[in-house]
Amino acid sequence: MDTTDAPQIIEHIHKPINFTPYDTRWVPFSARFVAMGIHSNAKGALNVYQLNNGDLETLVEAKTANGVKCGTFGASSIEERHIATGDHAGKLVIYDLEHTDKPVFSQQAHVSIINAIDGCGGLDVGYGAPEIVTGGRDGCVRLWDPRVQEPVLALEPGEGQPARDCWTVAFGNSFSDEDRCIAAGYDNGDVKLFDLRANAMRYETNVANGVTNIEFDRKDIEMNKMTVRLSFFCCVIYYCLWKITLYQRDVSTKFVLHN
Repeated sequence: MDTTDAPQIIEHIHKPINFTPYDTRWVPFSARFVAMGIHSNAKGALNVYQLNNGDLETLVEAKTANGVKCGTFGASSIEERHIATGDHAGKLVIYDLEHTDKPVFSQQAHVSIINAIDGCGGLDVGYGAPEIVTGGRDGCVRLWDPRVQEPVLALEPGEGQPARDCWTVAFGNSFSDEDRCIAAGYDNGDVKLFDLRANAMRYETNVANGVTNIEFDRKDIEMNKMTVRLSFFCCVIYYCLWKITLYQRDVSTKFVLHN
């Protein structure tokens, strides 16, 4: 297949690292980014790099007690730019990148590894209070307000039901101070959309394959579109969320197969 006319991805900078990376996040409004992962001795890695005259300068090399699986700046203010992380021990930890030895917030959020995290209400994006959502291997999705130690909301498997691994979470529909939704995807193909204002499950379905990523087109508008990426068949499912009414369980989808 001829791809010469297709958009090209060109490597700009290459830098060797001594840990296994799991996630990277740009530090908002800067030329810096954070790389998170795990060292060979199971300690976590939280490194900060800066673009500097065509090179990559290491600003911070921090080691944490447990491997760091995921992170987000979504619930932080522009001035503070604190990063919220989920680790292999199930802890939700918020760091000030200038003082990584003293976490701003730390709480046992899940029984085991936190697979996914997202933030909303920070960085002047969206409305409402800053909140963090986490999804874990224990099958739970929990909503956090960084100002308190206990979760605001917990979506857990029912009694007697097997705990399915939650692989991805996302905020959306945050177009007012009252409205906000959480989307979650699981290893068995379950997709759930929970309305925080109505305190009810707005939509749920099963896409037959593990959901590796779920994302709204924008967090700060009335929910419009959502994509669900699957672990098998390299497939993306496209949801027209404006067609979903409260408690509806059927929605038009569009499949896009990658070559």
